[in-house]
Order: sequence, then structure tokens, then C-alpha cells
Amino acid sequence: METILSGVRTAPPPHPERTQNAPLVSVIMSNFNGSAFLEAAVSSVLGQSHQRLELIVVDDASKDQSLKILQRLAASDHRLTLIALDANAGPARARNAALDAARGEWIAIVDADDLIHPRRIERLLAAAQMAGVDMIADDLVSFGSVTAAGQTLLKNVRAEKPMRITSADLIYSDTVGAGEGSFGYLKPMIRSDVLGRLRYDETLRIGEDFDLYARLLFSGANFLMLTDPTYLYRRHTGSISHRLSVPTVESLINAHDAMAKRERVKRADDTDLTDALAYRRTHLVRALRYQHLVNAIKSRRALKAALQITRHPFLLFDLAASLADRLSRRRSKANHRPLPLARTVVLASPDRMALIDAPLDAILIPVGPESGTSHRALACRLAKLASQSPLSIVAEGPDGLDSLGYVPGWHTAHLLLDASAARDAIVPPGVTLEVLPDRH
Repeated sequence: METILSGVRTAPPPHPERTQNAPLVSVIMSNFNGSAFLEAAVSSVLGQSHQRLELIVVDDASKDQSLKILQRLAASDHRLTLIALDANAGPARARNAALDAARGEWIAIVDADDLIHPRRIERLLAAAQMAGVDMIADDLVSFGSVTAAGQTLLKNVRAEKPMRITSADLIYSDTVGAGEGSFGYLKPMIRSDVLGRLRYDETLRIGEDFDLYARLLFSGANFLMLTDPTYLYRRHTGSISHRLSVPTVESLINAHDAMAKRERVKRADDTDLTDALAYRRTHLVRALRYQHLVNAIKSRRALKAALQITRHPFLLFDLAASLADRLSRRRSKANHRPLPLARTVVLASPDRMALIDAPLDAILIPVGPESGTSHRALACRLAKLASQSPLSIVAEGPDGLDSLGYVPGWHTAHLLLDASAARDAIVPPGVTLEVLPDRH
């Protein structure tokens, strides 16, 4: 029987029968009306090079075709478990239902509108084992939005090598309304024995990820972040993480205050943490005041809006920045004219590039260790290209296959592999494979 303590749900330990023949990794995914992107997200998980996994998708009472899609996908792959909730309860409740059913030694979080590189879980597991950490994530690269495509969370800051994330780092990063720089946007893998009975705070509809990560770090977990962006983060207007309101920000403040009170008692001498908590609360209060201003403007209460700006002049700067951002996005959409035909992109190692038959106007991108192109730079460039026009991809060899994992989508994709490489290759759905004689 489950219990709820201070808005934070806990669960009993798993029954011994559930641990028999358990997968190594349990991927949890919550979905609400995500039918447009759901199949691609599920396929990117089930198509991982690491096969010892289960995917638990909790449908949060969707009204679209999500359930039919998930039922069809579950029928074709026994690793997919579908849990359907009777009433919409929010992503925290949905993820908690998935956590209660998870059997893996690691818990991986993937959103139902995002994509992951085919080797992401394999790479995260190897790095976690080598570093001996409890939580591990990687940078994420945005796609889907013309203005944001190709951007990463780190934005080239300290992007050369893995970095340890402390509780103070996490809290300082999370300034609500200040952009996508928060480490709360990361989708880590977490050791299930470290997670234990800890669960998402179901009172939160936004910021539930940050809250859980903070409590894990406060409990002593160590968190490593890799800089290769093998998590492809879809930016679109339907994303709940970009919608703030007075109630959602009030919930964030309440959760923050409870967390701050608890941790100040435990760590009264930790000035870095105390400063970080005060810093984040200042931004939360500012975000709440801005939402009150937006409500006053929308309801045409000019006097109330003017009084708020008079009392808090910084709100005028926030309003101007918001309007400028909106105008910039509108201009970008108005000026953006996708090419009528797909652009050809060739992904191959430098020594094989000249052997590939491609149109004269093809975009040639050398890949692999000898190319001088980092995974980070490659992911950013491919996400940006995919946002500008449909892509016809020609990928050659194992390096070309690996590079396909950074492409959010394509019009067509043609993969050239030697016979020996093709035997063990995991080819993504929608890719035409041409097997070539082995090179000698």
C-alpha cells in the first residue's frame, strides 16, 4: 500500500518475484496526448544498442490516439509495458506509476516527445560504471523549433569534459523563466537502489524533475554529466515545461520553501547552498510577480498592471524581453522558407567521402575520429539542418551509422555498410541498408 508524505509519494520495496530476470535498465516515460511524436520516441528507446531494458509508458488519460499506438507497439515488443491511468493526474503521478512498476538496476527518464541516440544507454552505463556514480546524464540538443534548433543546455560552457553536478550547481542553474539552462531539464539515469522509495512530488506540474534531482543530491547521491548531447530534446509549443501560471509558480515556491527549510537545518554551515537557495527563491518570486502582471494585462486591468510595474520596475524589463522574444520567433517563422526539395547530407569518414555518389550540391560532413568533428558539433549542426528543410541522408560505414543517431528525422536515409559491419548493425527504422563487399 502506498503512502503520501508532505506531497511526496513513496512506494514499498519491490516484491521478490518482480526482480527475477529483471532488465538492467528501466526506461520510464509519461505521455499525455502525445500521439504525434510518441511512436518515434518509443522506437528510439526500443532501438537501443543496449538490449537489456524495459520501457514502461504510462498514459495519463490521453484523449488522442496514444493508447492505440502504444497497444500496437506493445504487441510487437515484449519489453514495452503500458500502464493506462483512468484520469489525468500530471507527469509526476504518471512517472511515479512507472517507477512503482520498474524492475531495473537503473532508471532512465525519457519524455514522450523526445528522441535518444541508439547508443545513449550503452554509453551512459559504461561511463557510470567507470566513474562509480549514482546519477548520470548527458547534454541535450534541441530540435523542432527553427529558432532553438542546434542549441544545447550547456551552450559551450565547460563543454570539453564530464562535469560533476552538486546540489548548489543544480539550484543555481534553475532560474524559472530565464531560459533552458536549468539542469532540471536533464534526463538522467539513476541507480534504483539510490532512488529507493523517493518519488516525484505530485503537487508539481512543472519543475518536478528538478525537485526530485535536488532531493537525490541532498540525500548524498553523486551526479555526473557528460557533454556529448545524445538526448534530442524537442522544442514545440505544446511542451508543458514552457507553460507557467500563477498556480504552477506558487507550487514551485511552496516546494522550494519546504526543501530550503529542511536543508538549512541539516546544513546550516554550508554557505554555498544557502546562497544558492536564496538566489533561486528570488527568481521564483520574480517569476510569480511577472505571472500576476501577465494576468492583469490579459484581463485588461491597466491600473493594476501599472501599480505592479511601479512597485517592481524590473517587471518592465521582463515584459520587454518576453515581447522581443515573441517578435523574434514570429519574424523567424515568417522569414523561414523550407526548401521545396530535400537537401542531401553525406555522413562518412574523410577517407571514404570521395567514393560516395552524391549530388554536386550535397552537404558533405566528415564524421568519425579522423574527421576532427566532435559529437557535440555534429549533433548541433544536424539538428539545425533538419529544422531548415527535409533531409536525404547518405551515411557510410559504422561512423555514418553512429552519426545517424544525431539526426532528429529525415525524408530518406540510405546506409552503406560492409558485409561484416552489417551483420551486427542495428539499423534505425526507415533507413534503407545497402550491403557492400568487405574491403580488404
